[in-house]
Amino acid sequence: MNQEMTQLEIGKRIAECRRERKLTQEELANRVGVTAQALSQYERGLRYPDVGILRSLCQVLNAGADYLLGLEDKKMTEFDNPQIQNEIWWNLRHSLDPLAIEFGKDIVAAYIDNKFVKTAYDLRLRLSTEGILMPIIKLRDWTKLKPREYIITSYDNILYHEIIADGQPISAEYMFEKLETVVRTRYDEILNVDIIKDLTDNLRTNHSALIDGIVPEKVPYGQILTVCRALLKRGDTMKYFPKILEGLGEAARIGTFASDAEIVAYVADLIERNENKWVWLHHDQSAL
Repeated sequence: MNQEMTQLEIGKRIAECRRERKLTQEELANRVGVTAQALSQYERGLRYPDVGILRSLCQVLNAGADYLLGLEDKKMTEFDNPQIQNEIWWNLRHSLDPLAIEFGKDIVAAYIDNKFVKTAYDLRLRLSTEGILMPIIKLRDWTKLKPREYIITSYDNILYHEIIADGQPISAEYMFEKLETVVRTRYDEILNVDIIKDLTDNLRTNHSALIDGIVPEKVPYGQILTVCRALLKRGDTMKYFPKILEGLGEAARIGTFASDAEIVAYVADLIERNENKWVWLHHDQSAL
């Protein structure tokens, strides 16, 4: 069987299984993490899905890789199939995304070649120097948007919206510039308990005394999240996360604070001192 025939057979089987599961191309594409246009190319035999996408297709479609590849004619059944259970739990875990870019059909081409991966990496690296851990970005096309329209969302809340003007070039780099601004200015809405835990675990390497026996034993992750969100709204940055944990640990030791607001004020006093260089830059330097 030549390559063209093999691609066509794979595409037919993907489309067949998709219809049996009563999924649209857009629904299946969203579940496996590709665009509807890319999935359409798979089904028409114009492209091969890579190994990672093939694995996701097998899980979502409840079909063996050998079947989709045309190596056997036996499909998998749902009964006692761990892949079905894995898919159910995966869907529940990913029902809401902390960060996503959703776009209309004219923007799809900007992401097809995966060149944006380097752009995303560079952005994540830049933000990390400011104490910001950016979550994995979900990318998907959405038919309800206009062809040149895109939105940046966190948990389905729209943080930024734009319709790219006719004649203006469409590029992933341009949208990632907007994303960078959104992450910096709206990080309090993106931040979640999982990110707090990851940041805390990372600090154990150099700041174990701040964390061991304190987080989460005396200072729960949820309280850290609440305080960090409040501080971000005040204009503070996640760069001072070690000092934030230090303040929370001390507040837990003192144990006299009656509310989260009092704890926020206590921690803010530790990091918003006049001697802080960022505070200093925005005040009369001669006063120091």
